[in-house]
Amino acid sequence: MFSSFKLTSAEREALNAISTRIHRPAKRRIYTQGDPGNYIYRIRSGAVRLEHQLKDGRNQIFAFLWPDDMFGTQEGGLYHTSAITLVDTYLFQISYSALKSLVEVYPRVQTLFLQQALDYAKTTERHLLLATYPLVVKRLAGFLLECSRQADFFDRKSNILTLAMDRKDIADYLGFAIETTSRTLKELEDMGLIQRLSAQRIKLDRDRIGAII
Repeated sequence: MFSSFKLTSAEREALNAISTRIHRPAKRRIYTQGDPGNYIYRIRSGAVRLEHQLKDGRNQIFAFLWPDDMFGTQEGGLYHTSAITLVDTYLFQISYSALKSLVEVYPRVQTLFLQQALDYAKTTERHLLLATYPLVVKRLAGFLLECSRQADFFDRKSNILTLAMDRKDIADYLGFAIETTSRTLKELEDMGLIQRLSAQRIKLDRDRIGAII
């Protein structure tokens, strides 16, 4: 619905004027669940995971975010998730108060953020779909295929995917044990669907993976 929506040059300049460029190394917290929700973020480069701490102390990863994704939603003025970088990451940071003032002058800017909210909803839907696959091999294969959509992490010429996350992150996201992740990667390799080049680099046969999902 908003795929063709673009800001005017004046709107872009105004948005850039209230955006601060920040950098976070890999495995660093951007904010913690329960912190005051003062800022919204947009990823320039890198990757981020969003996790929610459950009442029993476990962390549930429910989203991996990529370049151009926005995050920083709040409830009651507080962040309801924690955001942690997966790799070296550069971000735009925008204060909610400055954004509110900007929207009063440039109301069309709201459409950009609505588009991002819809994109995030699609990400959540894909996560739920992956989690419903009864076979873990399909769950993990589908996840690798999703990651291969990210141009910064997938080389289409060589079909090599560089994973931004570790085995534990993948296991937490897909809802199974870390041992299951390693075992299922081996199963996918035995099926000829992937070739593990290192802990983070995997060569994919995207056509064959797509055929089993």
